[in-house]
Amino acid sequence: MARSFDQHVRFSGSFGTVLKMLMVIGFVGLIVFYLSPLSPQPNNLLTEAFLANPYLNGLILGVLGLGIIYFLNQATEVDPAIGWIKRVRNSVDSAHTVVPRAPKIISTAAFVLHESQWPQRPLTPSQKTSILDSLSLRIDERADIGRYITNVLVFLGLLGTFWGLLGTVSGVADVISSLAASGGEGSASDAVAQLITNLKGPLDGMSTAFSSSLFGLGGSLVLGILALFAGQAQNQLYTSLEDWLSLQTNDNANGGPAPEGGSAHYSAAEIDHTLQRLEAAITKLASAQHEGAGAVQQEIRQLGRTLLEGTRGGRS
Repeated sequence: MARSFDQHVRFSGSFGTVLKMLMVIGFVGLIVFYLSPLSPQPNNLLTEAFLANPYLNGLILGVLGLGIIYFLNQATEVDPAIGWIKRVRNSVDSAHTVVPRAPKIISTAAFVLHESQWPQRPLTPSQKTSILDSLSLRIDERADIGRYITNVLVFLGLLGTFWGLLGTVSGVADVISSLAASGGEGSASDAVAQLITNLKGPLDGMSTAFSSSLFGLGGSLVLGILALFAGQAQNQLYTSLEDWLSLQTNDNANGGPAPEGGSAHYSAAEIDHTLQRLEAAITKLASAQHEGAGAVQQEIRQLGRTLLEGTRGGRS
């Protein structure tokens, strides 16, 4: 099987994808820097938002960091797979081919290539489909895990929102209760001071609600972009592998061993015997048709005689 076209199938590594992901992370880090006290124009917005509920917001930032590491690893996972494919493609020996151990994401490819005795025999369409289906399944599994991490960030943000709103409602109820208990006693300035003090609880609840929403939804946005880039890297691996396997596949194979030379060979005696059997069958068919036509003609003549005799008898 000609293998000169193998080199035309290009496998793109993850360098470009990882670079774009790092640019996104750097852009987000630049925004955080300018909204922090360390910027040329100090700003306490993010610091105060984080301190509104440091435990929940710390958990959200921890999940965000875990998601960033996961998607970077998901993008770079294609490099070992591409390296394995290139080693297999460049070390093909017509007599002996030792298929090295493949990375987990394309482990099925190594098993199928070994079992099919590739490259001495081309792959069948079912074997090609088996490799691609296995890769697609593993890509989908990794994408599901990434979506789950992103959804966890959204959930934590909403959890903080309802937590903060619950504290706000409780604080407002306490304010109303304290005003009702005071009954207008004391001066107006004392009442205003007491109202301001009592409003601290509801305002803290609102801070928790908005800060957790800020970190949760912002983190999910960042992970969504990283997931898009990581998915593109793995889809490029799938497409390139599909193109390469198409060159190794015999589309006319039905799952059995491929014939030597890629086509069937028959001896001259077998061909002559087949032609003689075909000629005998045609002769027999023609003879049967001739005999059948003679019988029909005989029946027609007999029917004609019967009708003629009946007509004569009627006249007499």
